[in-house]
Amino acid sequence: RGKMAKIPEEYTQRLRSRGLFVADPMPSEHVFPDGVLVGKPTTLVGNFIPGYKTGYGMDDALEFDAPPVWLLCHGGVWVVLAEEYCPGPGPGDFLDEWHSPEEAVQDILDFYFGDPQRMQAKAEARKKPVRLPE
Repeated sequence: RGKMAKIPEEYTQRLRSRGLFVADPMPSEHVFPDGVLVGKPTTLVGNFIPGYKTGYGMDDALEFDAPPVWLLCHGGVWVVLAEEYCPGPGPGDFLDEWHSPEEAVQDILDFYFGDPQRMQAKAEARKKPVRLPE
């Protein structure tokens, strides 16, 4: 199993400069050590899901209108993970792997500000009942 790596500040800063929320890196005992959660605040123009609302922080003070994603580096592979189902993956969830942090950051920017297809898949999944295995 590969080692997790810290996300260089220049890449988290690139996400923040677009108005996205980037959490502090997760502690070593977290399932995604050194990974960061990225979210789009409801006040930011971009792709969103009508009626979607989730919070972050004390008393969920920061609100997102789109699913947050994880950015992490594992064994030299840059990962963007959007997983809302447990166990996952579920409808609309995705895990993208990249060779560079630039590609991973661009993937996140595309999810929130570019082609709305993946956001639409997440929205459609919310309209369908989820069937649990028997």
